[in-house]
Amino acid sequence: MKRFTSTQYLLTAILALSACAESSNNMLVPNSVFPKQEFSEKPQDFAVFNPKVDILFVIDNSGSMDTTQQNLSRNAYLFADAISKMSILDYHIGVVTTDMDYSSCNSQCGRLQGYPAYVDKTTPNMVNVLSRKMIAGSMGSSTEEMFSPVEMALSAPLNTTANQGFYRPDAYLAIIFITDAKDQSTILPQEFIQFLNTKKGDSNKVLGYGVIRTLAESKSCDSSEDLDDKLETFLASVSNGDKSQKNILSLCNSDYGTKLAEFAKDIVSRSAGIVKLNRIPDPKTIVVTYGTQVIPNNATTGWVYQPSTNSILLAEGIDWVIQGANVGLAINFEVIDTK
Repeated sequence: MKRFTSTQYLLTAILALSACAESSNNMLVPNSVFPKQEFSEKPQDFAVFNPKVDILFVIDNSGSMDTTQQNLSRNAYLFADAISKMSILDYHIGVVTTDMDYSSCNSQCGRLQGYPAYVDKTTPNMVNVLSRKMIAGSMGSSTEEMFSPVEMALSAPLNTTANQGFYRPDAYLAIIFITDAKDQSTILPQEFIQFLNTKKGDSNKVLGYGVIRTLAESKSCDSSEDLDDKLETFLASVSNGDKSQKNILSLCNSDYGTKLAEFAKDIVSRSAGIVKLNRIPDPKTIVVTYGTQVIPNNATTGWVYQPSTNSILLAEGIDWVIQGANVGLAINFEVIDTK
């Protein structure tokens, strides 16, 4: 087995791209995050892993949802806290409603609710702002639509006007449905999935969650709303093969508000907890840093290397040291050539 240092590997890649490029001491990871032209522009820099996720709450604002929204609002801090603990995660969080009755919602259909249109890690009093957004009201149409407001929110003209800046093509997209009813849009689950996959270009970057009434509990959960399997079909399709349906919480359980943090942790894990490497490393040479912070090699407060997926797995218990703007995770290692 022949070994190459990261300097040798990257120099070869750069020469293939540009005859005037300089050599590098570091491996760029992951390849898909950075345009190839950056290889020759900043050959001496560590490549940084800057994960992004756009989180869209779809909240039922019909007459039966007032108590539910109060519960969500009271527990918004739990969701926000779990998201913000991963300080390298660049997140946007917005809210749309299920009201798509054009005679009543007018320009509000598919529009992100409240001001600012979405919150991020720089929003002052972020938790309070997000809590207010969760109170979407209960005067919306009784014909609740779940899929259509998402499509409208992410498409022209709203994505270039009122909702501008929320959706980022290179970010993960997480959609969280909050409703006690069925989806009454004319969009089928397969059509909705196709829209999202086409939008992202990568089905792995589409995440779905629901605080809903399931068909299995339709009789035991007190509600006059009709149900069908459209939401459950969609949520099952984005569960990544997890048959336990961890992406569904029951609206009938009074503690669903506190369990929103579990959704947040899953979003963090999937969007920012795994760094795919584009070359096979010598595990003994891997060094992971975040700005001035050296991340230890352990499963509880640091990172581990997973050979089966050639990935760095970041532990939930990392005590991130706040760094300046535009600081990301850097991974350096010696490359093993398996050919």
